[in-house]
Amino acid sequence: MPVTFTFVSCYAIVLVCLTAWIGLYRGKTNTLRGEGQDPVLFKRSRFYGNLIENGPAMALVLGASEAMGLSAIWLWIAVSSFVAGRILYFVLYDQKVRAVPMIMTQFPAAAIGVWVILTIWS
Repeated sequence: MPVTFTFVSCYAIVLVCLTAWIGLYRGKTNTLRGEGQDPVLFKRSRFYGNLIENGPAMALVLGASEAMGLSAIWLWIAVSSFVAGRILYFVLYDQKVRAVPMIMTQFPAAAIGVWVILTIWS
């Protein structure tokens, strides 16, 4: 399951990097808990939180679909869309078009989730 294992490994590395990014800023601003009314810390925390909210579902359906034989090209397309959506979410965070990156993040997980269900029950 090379696609899933690559995704999960990269996901873990990014989470550690985001944790450090937030932790260093907390130290700089002497904010031990919460966001302390700091908009920069709030934004960084939301980047981390949003990845935590979306990444596990993607990892689970990715693993299930890869184990069930979904073609690697479709898996990589799903991963690419997820990653592009996460990057665009970061870039467009303060803009109204932020829904586009969220769709790019969530649609691939939902699509391969539907594929898994249809494959099992048809």
